[in-house]
Amino acid sequence: MKISLAALLACACLLGLVWGQRAIPPDETEIIAGVAAQYVAETGGAPTDCFARPSALEGVRMVVICENDRDAPWARAVDTYGATVDIGPDLLAEELRT
Repeated sequence: MKISLAALLACACLLGLVWGQRAIPPDETEIIAGVAAQYVAETGGAPTDCFARPSALEGVRMVVICENDRDAPWARAVDTYGATVDIGPDLLAEELRT
């Protein structure tokens, strides 16, 4: 069975497109929405309780903070792709104060 060069190039281009799309980090809105969904699942709060601020910490893109009138602030530090970064409670508390 012969596979034409055009078919091989089309497959290579398709793979490159898929892998390239995965390499593009989500924007801030997508990250905040994802972390807000975690907050809602864990606490039952509203996604509108959440906002974010940039972080100067190495490997941390932003800190998403969710506040309501009843509880202490809930926060997560996230990287460029929106994955949670464990920075320790002291650093996280300092990020909440800035």
